[in-house]
Amino acid sequence: MIQAFVFIEAEPARVPELVEELAGMKLASSVIKEVHALTGRFDLVALVESPDIVSLGE
Repeated sequence: MIQAFVFIEAEPARVPELVEELAGMKLASSVIKEVHALTGRFDLVALVESPDIVSLGE
């Protein structure tokens, strides 16, 4: 299993909504395990878990 942090830019008004939407979302063979709001250049950070590096890129 491989984990990666993905930094996301979003419209500030949508940040709370996106935290809810993205948490637990399944993508191909990856899963978004956690989503957190940030301050600074990026608005959100997501912890994504995948079986391998190739699956992470999908």
